[in-house]
Formats: sequence, structure tokens, C-alpha cells
Amino acid sequence: MSTYSTTSSSSRSSLHSPVATTPNSATFPHNAHCSAQKKRLQESLRLNPIGIHPSEMIGKVLKRISRSDKHPTVTLYFTDNTSFQIRVDGYNPMYPGLPKQIETDPALEPIFSRLEDDTDPVAFTISHAVMTTLTDRAFQKGEKDSHWDQHHSAVAFKFAEEGRWHCVWVTMEEHDGPGTCIFRSFDDVYLDKLDPSQGKKKKRNNQKKKGRKSGKL
Repeated sequence: MSTYSTTSSSSRSSLHSPVATTPNSATFPHNAHCSAQKKRLQESLRLNPIGIHPSEMIGKVLKRISRSDKHPTVTLYFTDNTSFQIRVDGYNPMYPGLPKQIETDPALEPIFSRLEDDTDPVAFTISHAVMTTLTDRAFQKGEKDSHWDQHHSAVAFKFAEEGRWHCVWVTMEEHDGPGTCIFRSFDDVYLDKLDPSQGKKKKRNNQKKKGRKSGKL
């Protein structure tokens, strides 16, 4: 199960220069929920980005991913027993705010689906990885509908096995009673490296709780 810890925009660290940059000409289509426009990848120029630079994943072999059903996160597991998590900047699990959803480009979705399936062992090597800035059309419906260009950060990477750019970002949506989307915008995501000792500690605590419950029976 995916883990999540609260990280605010105030706790930021500087990043190293990326090993691989995203070409300005790289484009990919929106997913099914977006318009027919194309996203254009442009390397993020944020002065104080949060998390770690995606270039730390370059050369690693991705063996599995998991998407949390409670939080807007995607966890990436590699063959060298390291794991990274794509998170939403400023997200607080105690006060989640508007519903947020991690989205990907259409070509990445079937790959992620295979990487979630334990019965279909596959592996993909990260050959390029950067933070990128995307521009999307946001909107709000009301007495006067409004539309604007929303700039937001995303994680972009290539797999050596296919050589095309993929991207992961987050959307925010609000729906009315009948289910019509009345607000749609985008937020920033960032990449963090998970501490393997935290997962082991959590597993031990769960085992202790199960042991105490068994003792009462």
C-alpha cells in the first residue's frame, strides 16, 4: 500500500542540474478527460523546487508501481530495492481539499497497468527523467464561465525500451449534484524518495497489533 507523508511548500531543497533535459519539441496528447490540444514539455525552471530531481531515477529498472486509492500518489518500485513517490505539492491528507487525481499521457497508462499486475512481470529502464512545466486550459462554470491557462509542474521520463516521453501530473475537479464538472484545474507534483526503513517499521507495528489481537482471542 502506498505511504504518504505531509510535505509543505515551505520545506524545500535545491536540486542538482538535470542529467537529461526535455526537448522543447516533445509533445504528447491529452488523456481522454482533456481537450484535443497537445501538452508541450518544457523543463521546469522553479527556483526552489520541492523533493528530489527525477534524474536520480536514470539508469534504474522499474519493476512495479502502485496507485493509492486514498491519496493522489503513485509509487515507483525499482529492481535495486529503491522506491520513489510522485506526490502533490502542499497536499495534506488530513485536509485534502478539492478532489485530486493523478493522470498520465495515454501511452503510459497501459504500461502502468502492466506494472500494477503481479501476474505479468515486466521491467522498464528509465533513460531520461526531468521535472517539466505544462500549460493546460482550466475552467470554472457559473453565472459567467471563465477559462484560463494554468501552468503546473509534472514528472516526465523516457523508457530505454521505447524512447518516447511520458508524463505524470495532477488535476483538481469539482462536480455538481448531477455529476457535471463545474471546475477543473491543475496543481504541481514533485518526486520524493521513500525510506525503506519506514516501510519495515510499519510492517513490524502491524504484526505486533495482529499478535496482540490474537492473544486476546
